[in-house]
Amino acid sequence: MKVLLWKIGALGDVLMTTPLVRQLRARLPQARIDYLTGRGFASMLADNPHLDQVLTFDEHVLYGPQVQRVPEVLRLLRGYDAVYVLDKHWIFTWLAALARIPVRIGFRRRAAEGWPLTHAVPYGAVRHEIDCYLDLLDAAGLGADRTDVALDAPALEGMAPAVADAEAATVLVNAGGRNAHEDSTVRRMPETLFAELVQACAERGPVLFLGSAAERPLYAAYESDRCVNLCGRTSLGSAAATLRQAARVVTTDTGLMHLAAAVNPRVTAVFGPTHPLRKCPPGANWVWTDEAQYDPRYELFGTVPRGRYFTGLCAQDLLGAAQPSPLGRSR
Repeated sequence: MKVLLWKIGALGDVLMTTPLVRQLRARLPQARIDYLTGRGFASMLADNPHLDQVLTFDEHVLYGPQVQRVPEVLRLLRGYDAVYVLDKHWIFTWLAALARIPVRIGFRRRAAEGWPLTHAVPYGAVRHEIDCYLDLLDAAGLGADRTDVALDAPALEGMAPAVADAEAATVLVNAGGRNAHEDSTVRRMPETLFAELVQACAERGPVLFLGSAAERPLYAAYESDRCVNLCGRTSLGSAAATLRQAARVVTTDTGLMHLAAAVNPRVTAVFGPTHPLRKCPPGANWVWTDEAQYDPRYELFGTVPRGRYFTGLCAQDLLGAAQPSPLGRSR
């Protein structure tokens, strides 16, 4: 039997599918299981022991008006007995049908997105994304284990942290909301709150900022002898090794939040417009004060909200007591 999991990205979203990958392998030990993802995110699945092969495609084919390149994707989809369509947009379910894969398991967010599927799972209620992915296993009749939800990080063997004293440092990440289909700052803490957090952490020990090269300017104003800006200066493996050794990680809802929680139990996730019951990774703690203005359309359809978030928070709220992940600390 040949099975394909298909997820375009991004970093955190791919990581949240790894419990499904692991459980699928446990239930189909003899099957060939491949994973198709965007080229920019394949490293999240590097050396995953539960996959036979990680295939990639140019994710921009589906983000822009490049209809002439859709056959490239169809060629990669053909030849499988079953596909788990892990994205919710209609284009993915319909392409799976056009590829004539006999068994197509995925989400029905709206009616048109569920029609091409042979096994459609309703999507929309506030539940953790990992649980939603495991719903697909139940839909296939394979039975999900709701206690086996830990994230599988990419292989870190031989990877060294970006700095020598990472174990004494607090890693701060204030990003999110920038990807192929969104360019907003809505998931970032306000500058006043983040500046207060940087100062409080620097008084306790060294501070490291992690992120992409594009995010480097976000932290330039905070650079000092005690605050080191590593954005754009690490590989994914080096960033993961740094997160693993850090004394503490405080992060907004971004891909590095999930990577941090996959390798380090000392993670505090700070939420604004997104819901921690959907996104807080297993093993992390969360802080959230915006439930009253939560708009589910942001997470369901990508409609960026216009409200003000993170209000009423101070640095001590982020460094003090926090709520545990709804999925606990499995494994």
